[in-house]
Amino acid sequence: MRMTVLTVALLLALGASAAGPTKSASEAEAQLSRVEARIRAITEAVQSDVAARDAVAAELRQADQALARARARFDEVRDRHASSAARLASLRTEAGQARAALDITRDALALQLRSAYVGGHDEALKALMDSGDPARLPRMLTYYGYVGRARTAQMLELNERARALEASDSAVGDENARLAELEAARRRDAAALDQARRDRAQALARLQSRITSRSGELKELKSNAAALEDLLKRLRAALAQPGGDDFGALGQGRRPFTELKGKLPWPARGTLTARYGESRAGGLNWNGILLDTRRSGEVRAPYYGRVAYADWLPGLGLLLVLDHGGGWMTLYGYNGRLLRKVGDRVKPGDVIAESSADVDASKPQLYFEVREAARAIDPRTFLKGNPPP
Repeated sequence: MRMTVLTVALLLALGASAAGPTKSASEAEAQLSRVEARIRAITEAVQSDVAARDAVAAELRQADQALARARARFDEVRDRHASSAARLASLRTEAGQARAALDITRDALALQLRSAYVGGHDEALKALMDSGDPARLPRMLTYYGYVGRARTAQMLELNERARALEASDSAVGDENARLAELEAARRRDAAALDQARRDRAQALARLQSRITSRSGELKELKSNAAALEDLLKRLRAALAQPGGDDFGALGQGRRPFTELKGKLPWPARGTLTARYGESRAGGLNWNGILLDTRRSGEVRAPYYGRVAYADWLPGLGLLLVLDHGGGWMTLYGYNGRLLRKVGDRVKPGDVIAESSADVDASKPQLYFEVREAARAIDPRTFLKGNPPP
């Protein structure tokens, strides 16, 4: 893949500045920002080259990205819908409790009022007239004072519970309306997701048809491999400029990547289906490993690093590259969604992407590769044991 003249000029211009022997925090941050700018320029150049080289590949890139956006919107609305449904259930429970409490208070007050009616309306006056014992009168008046205040409190409580029930019923109505809106949005996003899947399938079918019709599988694989090598070469050149050493810097107390052999966790759950060095279609060999994963399964960073690339690339789909410093990089291909952008720092266990269908659209897969400078290294030398199921 060719490097555009604009990109070359940009890299040469940015590479002309030399770093001093010491750097302040602001100078270091400025250099890191320049590294990110160089990498973004590389990403734009790579995608421009893809579009110029292969219109079908550019269509597939657009379809993959549209599918990722549609899936993200659908998942967001689905989660909001579930949250709204749970909130509605809670509100209905609260409304039921408020209605039950209102009924209890109403019944208790009705019983007291009925007793008062049977006994006469002026209970205190009747007690005063009927009392034959003057010493008993203060006690009776105190008692009826308590009764009167209790009835007043119950009436106030009744009004308060009625207002609470009205508020609960109103909240239930509002949440019902919100849930209906989310349900409509979910149906729209589901339709958009289905359309994005159909568009991707059509673009993929055109690509496969072209490969088959010209018997160009080997040519296609070599072209895709060359695109990856060119991308990594450009990234290494950008990271070799001033500030590049700090881009994937580990920080104090963290071990260099080269010391982690046999200690890293697997980036995803799944089954190992292709090993480093094994033959693949077209007579080429795998430079990494391939895992059969679960659809929308989480892809996690195995170690500290910084995102050096997060975009589409022919043959690997949505690709994310982590720079771990010291010339070490890890690659994650065939993703359904990329959850990090260029410049983002990650730590072990951070979710960086979601797996999806592979290039053949047959099952979710993850391609994982480890690079030291320009050399691909067997990832299993760094990973602990076998992949978790």
